Amino acid sequence: MGLSRALAGAAIGCVVVACSGAGANDATPNPDGAIEGSACTVGFDCRSGLCEGGTCAPSEAAASGDPNDGIKNGDETDVDCGGSRADECSDGKSCLVAGDCTSGVCKSGRCAAPRPDDGVKNGDETDVDCGGKKAPKCAVGKACGAHGDCASDGCSYAKKCVEYKGCTARAGGDTCGEGETGAAGSKHESCCAAVSVTDRPAGQGGPFSIDKFHVTAGRMRAMIERYDGNLKKWAAESPTGWNDAWTASLPGTMAEALFLLGPGRKRGCSVQFEGGRTYWQGPIDGSAAERQDFTREVLDEKGLNCVPWHLAQAVCAWDGGRLASAAEIQWVFENRGRAQGATTYPWQWNDGAPYDPNNADMRLVHQYSYQTPSPPPGMRIVNGQYPLDHAFFVAPPGRRPAGASMHGVHDAAGNLLTWVRDGQKQFVYTMSWEKHTKQLTPSTWNASDGPDAYYAIGARCAR
Repeated sequence: MGLSRALAGAAIGCVVVACSGAGANDATPNPDGAIEGSACTVGFDCRSGLCEGGTCAPSEAAASGDPNDGIKNGDETDVDCGGSRADECSDGKSCLVAGDCTSGVCKSGRCAAPRPDDGVKNGDETDVDCGGKKAPKCAVGKACGAHGDCASDGCSYAKKCVEYKGCTARAGGDTCGEGETGAAGSKHESCCAAVSVTDRPAGQGGPFSIDKFHVTAGRMRAMIERYDGNLKKWAAESPTGWNDAWTASLPGTMAEALFLLGPGRKRGCSVQFEGGRTYWQGPIDGSAAERQDFTREVLDEKGLNCVPWHLAQAVCAWDGGRLASAAEIQWVFENRGRAQGATTYPWQWNDGAPYDPNNADMRLVHQYSYQTPSPPPGMRIVNGQYPLDHAFFVAPPGRRPAGASMHGVHDAAGNLLTWVRDGQKQFVYTMSWEKHTKQLTPSTWNASDGPDAYYAIGARCAR
């Protein structure tokens, strides 16, 4: 009698369970049940609550491909996360492999919070264990989202950290070297690339590094636009290589910066009077005649001209350097480290072909030998012969690789004369796009000519 009652009670219990959700066709989930594909007798045996043909079936949502069904099923490692179909799991959730986790780190079966030493790009990092708010700053070549992600404070247009923050833009940033931009066979590199000169004896100043290329208009634009023209703010931080006594000569607003890089009584820098400058800006004082005939992108690639001495010194100091000295310019111009003695021109360390300084030569930009390719249809022509905007003749640095010096310095001769650090407003004649011959001892800009800038003077940085 007792046994019959026990069996009856068991039968009644099965009925109760079935009625409460343990039936073969009941979709009530069981978090502790078996995963899809496991053997089952009733629905309650399965996480999905569905047992079909003796096998745990996926829930209706999971079967439709939706992993957000509120159940840990399929190959999920936690509820609606992990595995091949669901989203990655947040920190602290269960996991089997790194790919199960948002952080990319699965440790002891749990998703670990991002750390700047976990060997994974996670959190707000821009590259592996660098960038963002918590990780160290990124090295050159690493991915970045903003300048502050980089140790150099320079995140390029390509979202990569560059060595010098002046070369973050495309035009004038990595367009220096042989061939025109976009042309087949062009060999371009960073316009901030430098070479080490190790053959100068200590008694003559010792080793130094010097930029391969003249400063481009694009490098100056990167600095001007970073500070919205207020370079006095930058100088107030007393950066390395900057003399606070020079700060008064820097702009404090964008309007002042544009004035200093505009015609401003400088020699050769007024377009309407058959000059040309390479720092692009809109028409000066609303004068249509003072507009430039080339786009900003074209001009930014070119060597910077019409730049006052103090602004040239500033753009070099911003990149951790200074203007090169006359002695440094002369050293690389004349290949003075050679055992055979100095040369007359930079290319003569490996090219003894005759040179006539009175005629154009493809080893340097001289005697109007460079002409901007694909000039715009609206380019103004004087007397039907030559462009009104003489920026037409100023080349992007590095376009004459055959004229490079033994040390690998491009345009050591030609394209632009060069401001030097020997004294304020001093420069050397390294030959120019116009017709200047060389004179490597420093000259001081003539104060009677007004502001210290000229359409044939540029800058080269050293360290």
